[in-house]
Amino acid sequence: MYITQNIIRQLKASVKYWVAKGGTLLLVFLTLSIATSSCRSPKKTSKEGVIVVSIEPLRYFTEQISDGRYEVISIVPSGYSPEMYEPTPQQLISASGAKAYIKIGQLGFEKTWLEKISENEPKLAIWNTSDSLGKSMSGLKMSTFDPHTWTSPRNAVMICRSICSNLCQMDSVKAPLYKKNLATCIQRIHLVDVKIHKLLENVQCRTFVTAHPTLSYFASDYGLRQLSIEKDGKEPTPQELAELIRQCKQEKVQVILVQPEFNRSNAMVLARETGAHIVNINPLNYHWDQEMIQVAKAIKYGK
Repeated sequence: MYITQNIIRQLKASVKYWVAKGGTLLLVFLTLSIATSSCRSPKKTSKEGVIVVSIEPLRYFTEQISDGRYEVISIVPSGYSPEMYEPTPQQLISASGAKAYIKIGQLGFEKTWLEKISENEPKLAIWNTSDSLGKSMSGLKMSTFDPHTWTSPRNAVMICRSICSNLCQMDSVKAPLYKKNLATCIQRIHLVDVKIHKLLENVQCRTFVTAHPTLSYFASDYGLRQLSIEKDGKEPTPQELAELIRQCKQEKVQVILVQPEFNRSNAMVLARETGAHIVNINPLNYHWDQEMIQVAKAIKYGK
């Protein structure tokens, strides 16, 4: 019999209570494991083990390189903010039994939950993909912090190299397979990069607006300028919004890119005052290649 939603809610509340009281997550994991194992049959899998990743684009890259040898589970579902997301009890259990955890290294929930998990699960291998991005990140000037490193094809290549390197260390027998898959993955990323360059090469207005600083690395790759409605996680003041409207009119901005998890009210005001079109984007989409091309099309066509 599967665990009921009511029990899940109670368990989630227990996790928050024990963490707030300073209890160890190891105790929470044990409690949850006992509770859930009594309510469901063990899952059978032919995979070599579980690898947990922070977000769906990391699952996309990891599954391509690992060739399906591992069950890859992402913590933050598509459509949720990685800054504020709280893992469910089931996800915490998965993380405690995983072979490795692959993180972006800059996301809000990673700084809170993952630190606690690593303290209580010292044998869990944690692979930080940001470690491979040193020069790329240090050379980028941003008016506000942006953790969305994967939106740059250039960064995506380095992220994939990092994943492959760690897979080869963990499973050296299959290293030739992982390296072969990496080469194929990089070729796919290169094709996406070429297509985006072609889409954007003759775009007259190279400034766009996002609801939240999301595409700083993407903009850097393609000579674009990103203006953001939110800054440092805060809604704009009336004065800041008025200044943004002035900038958009001056630069004839055509598109406002909005993620599903963010409030659209300020974007709607901006669209009404400037004539720009609101277009939905989802940088957390599993299909990284399709999403990046859609972003380029939105900037090019303003829709």
